[in-house]
Amino acid sequence: VNNGEKAAASSSFETGFTTSEMDRSDRILTEDSNSGYQMFSKIAEQYHVRCEAANGKSNIYACLEDHSNDKTLVIADGAAFGAEMEKIYRFLKLHPSQVLLYLPESFEWLILKSGIVHNAKLADILERPEEYIDSAKYFSWEQFFTELLIQLTSERDYMRYGKQSLAPFYLQAENIRKVISAMERD
Repeated sequence: VNNGEKAAASSSFETGFTTSEMDRSDRILTEDSNSGYQMFSKIAEQYHVRCEAANGKSNIYACLEDHSNDKTLVIADGAAFGAEMEKIYRFLKLHPSQVLLYLPESFEWLILKSGIVHNAKLADILERPEEYIDSAKYFSWEQFFTELLIQLTSERDYMRYGKQSLAPFYLQAENIRKVISAMERD
């Protein structure tokens, strides 16, 4: 996938959802089985839906097929989802009202966007990441946002970010609400 295709896919599907759409869902299906899964499991609890980990973006299609009658919110990193879009698009054509895609740049980007973490330059970085990301240093935007989140939280033990497991700070009700708000469509 070239950058133009990635941008087109990301902007087409990273529109979020409404709370009424979530209320009508049966489950959240996330590619992530670590930090992102922990967050989305807490969000699923609030909406009384189940949360399942696909354990990788290449498993999402099979998980959708296994429960094709479920109304599913799929959450995956948009930065790396392009290769899976053809299969998912075919599924969407067969089951148009069953799946809602939410494809943020990455889970770390979503945390940064939510306002949980504060930094004077953060709004500008999120608005114009291409001006901050050195492609010689970062293979992907996800790597950049992960490193940025780690840097911004490294001096506060209670909010230190790790990809494998979230600090309890992130799972507090107020922070869950901030992430939900960042995910919602305007």
